[in-house]
Amino acid sequence: MSARPAPPFAARVAEGMARHGLTLRGFCRAAGLDASFFSKVLSGKRSPPAEEAVLRRIAEVLGLEAAELIVAAGRIPSEWGALWKDPRLFRDVDSLAREGRARAARGRGGLESKQEIPVPGPRRDLAEELL
Repeated sequence: MSARPAPPFAARVAEGMARHGLTLRGFCRAAGLDASFFSKVLSGKRSPPAEEAVLRRIAEVLGLEAAELIVAAGRIPSEWGALWKDPRLFRDVDSLAREGRARAARGRGGLESKQEIPVPGPRRDLAEELL
């Protein structure tokens, strides 16, 4: 029986802790979190914190991109507010997300097409682009 992979949020936090050589207690002390609660978050027994300020503090302590960690926690970063105001931008982002899921499905043995889906080259930082 294989272990279930860690949820995206827990995996990113655990990788960040390992990269910085932080124990759970040391990390929680630096981020101002309760170690008992956060242990349950990392094991998938509890949901990640809902407050954006807490998620940003976690990202800062671990040197992670805040928007990425917020999305991994199942939240929408406040700087992505333009998504709700610009329907074209929302469609563009949704299209990119769908293409990413399709590529991931092919990688797992889903679609066996050799044809690559064209993805736009690097532009600006995603946060800047979504504003």
